[in-house]
Amino acid sequence: MNKRNFIPLFGAFLLWGSLYIVSKIALHTIPPVTLLALRYLVSIPALFLILKLRRALRPLAGEDAKTIFAIGFIGYFASFCFQMLGINRLTGSVSSLLGAMNPIFIPILAAIFLKERLTAAKVVCVAVSMVGVVTIVGVNGTVDPLGAAMMLLSVFLWSSASIIIRRVSGKYDPMQIAMMAMLFALPFTGVWSLMELQTSAITFTREGVLAVIYMGLMGTAAAHTLWNTSLSLMDASFCSMFYPMQPLVSSILGVLILGEQITSSFVVGALIICCGIVAAVLSGRKKAD
Repeated sequence: MNKRNFIPLFGAFLLWGSLYIVSKIALHTIPPVTLLALRYLVSIPALFLILKLRRALRPLAGEDAKTIFAIGFIGYFASFCFQMLGINRLTGSVSSLLGAMNPIFIPILAAIFLKERLTAAKVVCVAVSMVGVVTIVGVNGTVDPLGAAMMLLSVFLWSSASIIIRRVSGKYDPMQIAMMAMLFALPFTGVWSLMELQTSAITFTREGVLAVIYMGLMGTAAAHTLWNTSLSLMDASFCSMFYPMQPLVSSILGVLILGEQITSSFVVGALIICCGIVAAVLSGRKKAD
């Protein structure tokens, strides 16, 4: 395998890992749901421009509108709102680690809604990862339990949206699906943002504005481009094995930039969760072979 193929893959996870840390910086002065709305206002034009340059835009078929709406409402509105609320209550390291659990939830939901076979191996992988979550959160509430619950709900909702995406994944470019879903999610996010601003103050500092631009351009448009490039060069199951890079990047940046402390329970829990993720991906890859 050409080693250069790993460059866009590593780049995508570096950007996604940094996204949690940059979010923490922006959340100092911008409320969480408002931050998400601002991110979309930057991301949507950027994705549109990339799609136009690649000549990858296609008209939205009427029969697909409901599906894209569902992706936008469940994934880009509900899931990402809970993600931002969770990040606001947790460290960047913990929120990134919990946010990387999509390979665990997707097989469960695929078994329920797509009637895919749920093997004993997949159940074990989920159980192992849940042990990792309990290790990190701690039985005595070492980590904010509500924040952790919000992050897990976010992952569950995003995994649900990922199942729905399969209905239209062959009809449109993945970046166009993301852009259209964001467009459907933006009005709901905007309304929540207006309600949020009734009780929460917003201050546009230089750091906050730069963080929003980074989240929209690099964390969304550039990361999606690199991820799609990786999927065109390597198998999706192989690419998914690198999900543990995301919390690793967040942990390093959290220590260097935010001064976060990495506890022994975090390290142990992270290793357990990463083992569960890798085992889940390997199980799915073996089945595909």
